[in-house]
Amino acid sequence: MLDRCKAMGAAGEPLFEDVCSVLMNSDRFAIRVIGGRYGLSSKDVGPEQIAAVFENLASEKPVRSFTVGINDDVTHLSLPLKPFEENTDGLVRCKFWGLGGDGTVGANHNTVRIINDNTDKFAQAYFEYDAKKSFGVTKSHLRFSD
Repeated sequence: MLDRCKAMGAAGEPLFEDVCSVLMNSDRFAIRVIGGRYGLSSKDVGPEQIAAVFENLASEKPVRSFTVGINDDVTHLSLPLKPFEENTDGLVRCKFWGLGGDGTVGANHNTVRIINDNTDKFAQAYFEYDAKKSFGVTKSHLRFSD
């Protein structure tokens, strides 16, 4: 279970505890659940971090309550990261920053739809919003590839 918060003094993060509670109250209580944290301090999560999580899960003794993305100098449970190589041939990545209400998110959403509908490329978008509606920071992540 990956959670985006750190619950100090708790047995685990909120999502981890919810999943464990559901499993314990069902007939699937023998399922092993490993929990960790990601994206702390609003850090972006990269493929090398996700690869570290899967490497941890595949190990004989996976680290429990691990952290990826920051160096946790309190618990020392950060997973080591290795360089992650991906095939970027024909891949275009864009990141657009805007202000809530300026039309950036809508324009990027339409751009992805147009590329998907009218080209042979695959397009993908992910949007991040600030809690404030107007004039809050927005980020649009776009990817296009063959």
